[in-house]
Amino acid sequence: MTADTSVRPAPSRWQFWRSPQGQPGWARPALLVVAAVTAVLYAWGIRSEAPHLYYAAAVRSMSMSWHNFFFAAFDPDATIGIDKLPGAFWVQAVSVRIFGPHLWAYLLPQVIEGVLTILVLYRAVRRLSSPVAGIVAVVVAAIIPATVALNRGNVADTLLVLLLVLAADQAAAAIESGRTRNMVYAGVFVGLAFQAKMVQAWIVVPVIAVAVLVCAPRERLRQRITATVLFGVVALGISLAWMSVVSLVPDRDRPYADGSQDNSLFEQVFVYNAASRANDSFNVGAANFATGKDQAGYRAELVLGPESRFDHVFGGGGGREIGWLVPLALLGLIVLAVLAWRRPRIDPGTGAVLLWGGWLVIHLAAFLIVGTVNPYYLAVLTPAIAALIGMGVVAFVQSAHVRGVRWVGVGAAVATVAYGGWLLGAASEELRWVTVGVALICCVAAAFVRGARALPVLLIAILAAPAVASASVVADDYGPLDTPFESAQARQVTQGFLAGSVDQAAGLMDKLWESPGGERYPLMTYTSVLASPFILATGTEIPSIGGFTGRSPVPTTADLARMIQGDQVGLVLISPAQDDRISWITQHCKKLPDTGDGPGLQAYFCGRK
Repeated sequence: MTADTSVRPAPSRWQFWRSPQGQPGWARPALLVVAAVTAVLYAWGIRSEAPHLYYAAAVRSMSMSWHNFFFAAFDPDATIGIDKLPGAFWVQAVSVRIFGPHLWAYLLPQVIEGVLTILVLYRAVRRLSSPVAGIVAVVVAAIIPATVALNRGNVADTLLVLLLVLAADQAAAAIESGRTRNMVYAGVFVGLAFQAKMVQAWIVVPVIAVAVLVCAPRERLRQRITATVLFGVVALGISLAWMSVVSLVPDRDRPYADGSQDNSLFEQVFVYNAASRANDSFNVGAANFATGKDQAGYRAELVLGPESRFDHVFGGGGGREIGWLVPLALLGLIVLAVLAWRRPRIDPGTGAVLLWGGWLVIHLAAFLIVGTVNPYYLAVLTPAIAALIGMGVVAFVQSAHVRGVRWVGVGAAVATVAYGGWLLGAASEELRWVTVGVALICCVAAAFVRGARALPVLLIAILAAPAVASASVVADDYGPLDTPFESAQARQVTQGFLAGSVDQAAGLMDKLWESPGGERYPLMTYTSVLASPFILATGTEIPSIGGFTGRSPVPTTADLARMIQGDQVGLVLISPAQDDRISWITQHCKKLPDTGDGPGLQAYFCGRK
């Protein structure tokens, strides 16, 4: 396989499909084809996809006023904020403000961000390797189910991944050219990524710093240190900017910082959303359900818990989400590291190994150590997996003439197919064996093809299983809360309870508005999670008790009593909890017959008698 690297004249500004000067003619068209395919995968069925209700409700509230927008209010009256930083949801709120509260308007930004990630990833990989590596990388990235599922939803990780890939691209530019300004740009992107997903954005900071310190083409170490320090200062400054500004605003003029006990955004970010997430007993999350096992023995957990950290990445739901190509990427990292060992310090390949290999290793360590992991978190592994496989392909092509290299490639492909067949155990037997059979036939065919011509056949073999898993995600209308081939119990939660609750909420609100009580708030809920479908469906204020988890101290018991005794509240939906506010409601309001609207829900009437 020989790449066409002849220099071509620069295309005009209108010929966007033509490769830039200095790149092979097939590069840009191939990239655009991959981008178009990913756009279809992310957008297919977007009108019927069930969003994450909590985030969608917050986005609708944020779109209703610029005050709500800036302060990231969860509810229309801005009494409490969302329990995350608002970077990703600002983008969604702008979309909803422009297009209206249509389901596709909540999800459209993720489709665009996902496609942009593909385009930027190609450039980032190509900078330090080659167009061949870049194209293979984006094909791999487009195939991985974790990314397909993530970009079909409305969670913050889509923007996180895009911004981190932009930071890696600027770091690669600094390794390539030595320009300090590229490190400043990388710091900007890391800081913006912090606004999207908080402390998780900082995981790549040491990776970028080490890669540039070691490989940037500056002879003096002091110059490389200066660029790295600037990178860190800019990243830190932008990361803390919004939190610092909002913290200066008096409490009465901004929503309460959910997830904190004293209205502190710093506590929300660094304790609630960071330190406590590493705790094995952490069980916060609207999707943290455990519904037993189905007949095949697969547990219907939507959050990967601490009892089996292996399943965070390599087995179970985590393996079906991201694990397919992780062992192959680790093998590629080892080979590339060995090849880079004798190269000069400033060799681009060495920088690429440190950058993408460090990204993969440090994220794998984090996900295997922390107590619980939402499956969609794992999509951040995709860029590094794709880059390492892309660069590994280039190394294979360059070494294909060496005796035994082809057999190493075939052996790696067979092992990857076998692992993929094991992960397909949750799929139907027919689909599993057809996929494995086709992949093994490709491996056998590659064994009889000489040189680099075996490469396309081997790529089909290793990508067969994850491609089938991604296709199943699209065919089943799955989103970020789902994993490929998940159990019927899990589907009942993500596609049943979550998808149907918005229509049910709208119907209940219509009935409450028609009732003669006339309370200011016809409905109140315990936790913002229960309020989410009502706010999303109607855009009206639904006061909630305790924020996302029920643990935030707003409103207080005295505030709650004042509202109810003042005939401001009608119906209250609660779930059993050890909470003084819940005890007050059960003692002073009338319990209504069970409605069956949700697991463990109880309704109390607290309005005018």
